[in-house]
Amino acid sequence: MNKKLISSAIIAVLGCAAGNLQAKAPAELAAIQREVGIMENILSSALKQDTDKKIRAISANYFVDQGVVFELDVRGASRWQTIFSNAPNAPLPPLPDIDFSNVNVEFITEHVEVLSEQAVESSREAYQQAMEVMREGAERVRDIAEQERDVSRDLRELEREKRDLEFASRHDNSAEAKELEQRKKALEKEIAKLEKQQSTLTKQQQQLRQDINAKQAEREKQQAAEQQKLLTQVNHSISLTLCDYGSGLRSLPNDERVSFVLKGLADKNQSLIKVFTKADIKKCVVGDIKASELALKAISYQF
Repeated sequence: MNKKLISSAIIAVLGCAAGNLQAKAPAELAAIQREVGIMENILSSALKQDTDKKIRAISANYFVDQGVVFELDVRGASRWQTIFSNAPNAPLPPLPDIDFSNVNVEFITEHVEVLSEQAVESSREAYQQAMEVMREGAERVRDIAEQERDVSRDLRELEREKRDLEFASRHDNSAEAKELEQRKKALEKEIAKLEKQQSTLTKQQQQLRQDINAKQAEREKQQAAEQQKLLTQVNHSISLTLCDYGSGLRSLPNDERVSFVLKGLADKNQSLIKVFTKADIKKCVVGDIKASELALKAISYQF
């Protein structure tokens, strides 16, 4: 008997839930859909204006009992960084283990043209300049590495000839021994000269590698600063727009939320999530809190 009562209760609850969902469509859902569509257009215009058109795309979805979710594809410093991460970056491993004569400069040059087509307009010039610096740096290091390789080959040949002369001197007591000794001394001078040249080339290569690393570090620092600036602009634009036009979401239930998924502003290919409650938005709309306070009340995390 109890089992029958429990089953009846479950069926009744499920029936009520189904009834609530059906009650939300079509009239309520149609109203929410219209308001969300208008808000999507408002947000798109505001964000493009406030971020110098760095919003690539915006779309919205509504989830019953949860709220509205706006998805934004943000282009800017982070997108530039994504392009760079897919490009050859002239890696500089420890000096004894590297042979820059094998750096494929043609591959780098070829990818400059291909990837430049994917770069956004605002970043295209800076991207091409940075890639040119990478290519030129790789060429210079490769040239020095080739010179070092030639010097090393010449040194090996002279050392081999010197050993042959020493062997001949030990087994030849004739008058030619003096000539062999003179030739040996001449070889030693040439060897000393090449060793000095090799040391100079090694220092030049090390300096070039340091310069390349410094430029890459500076570029990353600049990208991080641009990304942080863009994030600040996006946060300000969203909160200000919600304060100014949030009343347009009047059909959204008061216990639901307005969320934003920002693609292109987080780390490691993640999205930045921002969640606002409708209650907080209403407070900002009526002037109880400011846009800056609304921004701080949002739940923010990466996922």
